[in-house]
Amino acid sequence: MEIATLLLISLLLMVYTLLPVFRPATPLVREQNPLERWRQALEQEKKTNLKAIRDIDFELATGKISAEDHEELRTLYSLRAADAIAAWKRLREDHD
Repeated sequence: MEIATLLLISLLLMVYTLLPVFRPATPLVREQNPLERWRQALEQEKKTNLKAIRDIDFELATGKISAEDHEELRTLYSLRAADAIAAWKRLREDHD
């Protein structure tokens, strides 16, 4: 009787353990449409450049970079952020 109980428990545990192997696979990542992926990439680009602007403002305030370098970098990051915003607006206009 004890052996039968142990065998039954072992069988149930084995079925429970192997059950996921026999289930149909579900995708780990939900597929996004290309417009949404592009929007997210542009949003990330904008955020990255705005953070870089905050960082160089802090570096100027702490004296780590010169005013000339700050102006050059601030202009560069501002233009990149503006390009990302403009690209998103164009993309939105094209698909509306």
